[in-house]
Amino acid sequence: MPLEPLQQVLTDLKHRQWQQEQVFVQLLDAWSQIVGTVVADQAQPIQITSGKVLLVATSSSTWAQNLAFERKHILNKLNALVSDPFTDIRFSTSQWPSPARLPRRPLASLSSITPASLQRSLGTPPPGSRSDDPTMAFDRWSQAVRSQSQAYPNCPVCHCPTPPAELQRWSVCSLCAVRANQKS
Repeated sequence: MPLEPLQQVLTDLKHRQWQQEQVFVQLLDAWSQIVGTVVADQAQPIQITSGKVLLVATSSSTWAQNLAFERKHILNKLNALVSDPFTDIRFSTSQWPSPARLPRRPLASLSSITPASLQRSLGTPPPGSRSDDPTMAFDRWSQAVRSQSQAYPNCPVCHCPTPPAELQRWSVCSLCAVRANQKS
């Protein structure tokens, strides 16, 4: 299998992840209209898996079980709103935020907590802000990776910063190890 250029891989990955994030933001905006405000207070979408499965956190196992019975109905409503249909929905209490992790608010207003309000409270830019541009987000990520790798020793073959564990295991970086393996 030929290797693709790193720039192409990163561009494809960035594009796919950005599209998935946009679908998730649209889903969050429409969630209370899809399931109703009472259910939306007790169940929140948390992730879309690569297999187009929507993971939903619920406040209790009772809610998870009741929503599982309504899974097909909710799935039909969701798929009517999106261009790339979901294959399934899974409900679980495992990702429901504990009271210690939530911002200090009265219990009655917990339903007003949105991803944007959580991002504001954590100091990250809300969706739709100028710095939420995919290119800028990628630049921030690559800068963080560069700053983390500055302390790494260099690979003896390509002279790129390499985690010490890779050097211990293969005596070269993982890319040079793959190239050497393909030649043999």
